[in-house]
Amino acid sequence: MRKRLRSILKWGCTAATVLLLVVWVGSAWWVVTIVSNPNGIISLRFGTFTVVWRDPAVPTTAWSIHGSPPQRPEMQWSFVFDATTTYSGTRFRGIEIPLWTAVATAGAAAGWFWYRDRHRAPGLCIKCGYDLRGADHAVCPECGAAAPRELNRRT
Repeated sequence: MRKRLRSILKWGCTAATVLLLVVWVGSAWWVVTIVSNPNGIISLRFGTFTVVWRDPAVPTTAWSIHGSPPQRPEMQWSFVFDATTTYSGTRFRGIEIPLWTAVATAGAAAGWFWYRDRHRAPGLCIKCGYDLRGADHAVCPECGAAAPRELNRRT
């Protein structure tokens, strides 16, 4: 059960990393914006996940996907918290979280699961990799882990 769960997490984190990487790179050319009622905007643009609150609240609900590339597609790499801007007399406040952080987090998790799920060559300790061939060991002399059953048999 534990090995199966680790395998599911390994492949899930790998798939999430690839998906987030595609979204991150694609957000330089495609802007996806969700305007919710009454005063929130959520968007993916220029490599960031952006949440903006409008004041005063304008009661609109819409989905819009803009496919035209921006004039200069530049990725934003830094966090922006509580950015206040004014557009057409309306104040906007929000945060921008760069998507590379999500890609790096998912990639680190996937890498850890791949590292933990690696297989050892026959005759090596499963835990530490110590060479147990040629000796009669019930446990590994390096780490104390149980030796594989194949090595405990006398021929």
